[in-house]
Amino acid sequence: MLNFEHSNNIKTLLTAIQNKEQFDLSYFEGVSLVDFLQAIIQVHYTEGQFDIESIHELIASYNQHMNEEIQNVYISLDDNHPLNILKRENELFKEMLDQINIKSATLEQDKDASIVADDLAIIGNLYGHYNRKEKLIFPILERKQVYTLNRKVWAMDDDIRATYHQLKNRLKRIDEIEFKHIRKSFDVLYHDMKQMMLHEEDILIPFIQEIFEPHDFEAIARESEAFGYAVSVPEIWTDQDRVYEGNKQSADNNQNIKIGGGYLTLKEAELILNNLPLEITFVDKHGLFKYFNEITASQDMMFIRTPISIGRSVANCHPPKSLKKMMQVMRKLKNKEQETVTMWFKKGNEYIYVTYKGVFDEVGEYQGILEYVQDIQPFMELPSVVKRDI
Repeated sequence: MLNFEHSNNIKTLLTAIQNKEQFDLSYFEGVSLVDFLQAIIQVHYTEGQFDIESIHELIASYNQHMNEEIQNVYISLDDNHPLNILKRENELFKEMLDQINIKSATLEQDKDASIVADDLAIIGNLYGHYNRKEKLIFPILERKQVYTLNRKVWAMDDDIRATYHQLKNRLKRIDEIEFKHIRKSFDVLYHDMKQMMLHEEDILIPFIQEIFEPHDFEAIARESEAFGYAVSVPEIWTDQDRVYEGNKQSADNNQNIKIGGGYLTLKEAELILNNLPLEITFVDKHGLFKYFNEITASQDMMFIRTPISIGRSVANCHPPKSLKKMMQVMRKLKNKEQETVTMWFKKGNEYIYVTYKGVFDEVGEYQGILEYVQDIQPFMELPSVVKRDI
């Protein structure tokens, strides 16, 4: 629960830091680390006060006075632990950013984008880094009633992704545009990624280390491979004191139940759903992500979905920049303004066609939204001659 006395004390300390004044360090002795971090989250993310550099300085003062390093991952020394992976990736990103910075003079002179191509490709793994954070860590934070931090950080992640994309595109045109535009994109990327590392290592990692349970980290570890890594992760981390049992099947999964125009067992129904050539997602009438079928491994899905997001509000499953559009779609379907809403886009060699459909029961009451996704590229490759025989 938020303690406003703590947040007011944090404001006093941060004001002193910004004004380069001395401040009383004894406050740190009377507050738990969780309360200290919650107060910072309230002040910085919810109220939008003080910059991350001032907060970094405050945390450095806390570490020095309390003789500890809260950025260290103390719950596991295993490199494969999800928190250690995040920190290892950040170290790699820092190294690559610094290398590109050093090479920038040569890049400007030679006009040869290949000079930084390998470094930039490694930085491109920020997509997996940020996706794991947004799709695996944030859902657990939401279950623990933490929301604003997630949305603010996700919005910053989106800005960084956009800047990275802009830099790549400008490097492709290095012979056509003034180098100052490339330099500007890189400088923004350098600054924003370094700031995000402070958000993660000063606040996010220490905070979740205090409030997550071993089974939370196990779930994150199991589902992380779907999004990829920037570093080598040879093994999935598990809590050695706990045996993961997986999803227990219902004792009645072989009993026939009335479905549609016939009868199926739960096992048969699951097999049918998992063998449809569609990725299906269902959001219930309360806006909760309730189901997805498993036609392939998560990393091979057109829209990556993982069990850790089940039960999450659909509003929190989408990046801030697309949330308004998504909520408009849901409202139109719920109000029967449209029966379906469709969109399509190209992803690699696939043409992804997405349909959203409102689901209503036999008396017309709204029950939720069905989303189905398919690759329509095979339809475009159909032969001109109609085949009627088998």
